[in-house]
Amino acid sequence: RFHMLCYMADMSRNAVFNIKSCKRMIRYLALMGYDSMMLYTEDTYEIPEYPYFGRMRGRFSQAELRELDDYADRFGIELIPCIQALAHLNCIFRWPAFEPLQDVGDILLVGDEKTYQLIDNAIKSCAACFRSRRINLGMDEAHRLGLGRYLIRNGYEKRSDIMLKHLDRVMEICRANGFSPMIWSDMFFRMQFNGGYYVSEGEISPDVMEKVPEGLTLIYWDYYNKSEKLLNHMVHCHKQFDRPVVFAGGAWKWSGFAPHNAKSLSVSEAQ
Repeated sequence: RFHMLCYMADMSRNAVFNIKSCKRMIRYLALMGYDSMMLYTEDTYEIPEYPYFGRMRGRFSQAELRELDDYADRFGIELIPCIQALAHLNCIFRWPAFEPLQDVGDILLVGDEKTYQLIDNAIKSCAACFRSRRINLGMDEAHRLGLGRYLIRNGYEKRSDIMLKHLDRVMEICRANGFSPMIWSDMFFRMQFNGGYYVSEGEISPDVMEKVPEGLTLIYWDYYNKSEKLLNHMVHCHKQFDRPVVFAGGAWKWSGFAPHNAKSLSVSEAQ
């Protein structure tokens, strides 16, 4: 049915898998017919040039990631790096060392060379640890992009222009390291629909779609919706980009101490 059947494990909230648990999950996935696994690591992986990146957060060392990558390969599982290259980096801004790289909230300062030095070193670290040359760069939910230090430095700019300018630069870094990147797609919709993501009607502006770089895979993530009209329209909008599309559903385990399996099954069947 699928060219890619992947499990993304959240390594950025509550706890990071230890090596034993991660290997057990790899075996489970192999038995269930999965072909890939992402470790969602906002700051919980080692970047040697930045000792405070992931400090006291249970981050994976490079040696641990290489060990897991070797182990996954034995079972036919592609271990795919899954990081953040724009937002969702609130934990690094606890440290004064990263304060100059902050736009506002959990968002990196677009256009600053120190930001791209961090991203370059992050991607180089992934290249040193993983066989896979696919990488998930995140870039989702950057709601206040360009409204902090970026605004003070550059004045007001459309979020779509800031996002696309940043994306082009990060794509260059990925290509230089041999990676084919993917990102969550919601920001393109939020720019078009006044902050909204899930829409049953309306189209993305052609001038935005034309600027999305070739070689980029878009991930349509949806953990909530069961409306056939909405789901069909969202798929239609993604296909208009003329870029590869991945769908990401959710196994509801973030709303309490027990997983909400009934919710997970009902939305997954509809999707």
